[in-house]
Amino acid sequence: METENIVERLTKYEYDNSIVYTGFRSVGEARKFAEERNGKLVEVGFLDGNDNPVEDDSQNLIAENKYYKAFAGPDYKILHSSDEGFQEIADKLKERQTEITEKSPDEKYFSDADWQIKEDAVIVLFKGEIENITSRERSKYLMHTKVYELAVSVPKSKD
Repeated sequence: METENIVERLTKYEYDNSIVYTGFRSVGEARKFAEERNGKLVEVGFLDGNDNPVEDDSQNLIAENKYYKAFAGPDYKILHSSDEGFQEIADKLKERQTEITEKSPDEKYFSDADWQIKEDAVIVLFKGEIENITSRERSKYLMHTKVYELAVSVPKSKD
């Protein structure tokens, strides 16, 4: 059985005195990573539409035992695979896929996104209707979306 090198999977951000890692698959995974590397759990926000995390604990991820939250405009709702209601919508998408005989371009788009449902997916709803299926990483770049993630900050070694 192969053992995964978690550092290769995570996203790494280097700062003057620390390295911040994001992309954890669970709170437990982040806690273990922090413990093994003398790091600490921190909450970061991607607030400007690109890949520049800033410390931001406004979403209480640690207290709520969550590792991802995202918010878009008032007509949008972003459901993460760990959110309540996600599985019901994912099941509806899968049912819809099995009913498709001849796929329209929209149907191909949704059915071909099935791999993202299996991964750590994000479903974007617009006025209650499914607009998009994407990944946590890609959700950072959706227009006006603010993404919050649990991260681990590890001090840089003083070599």
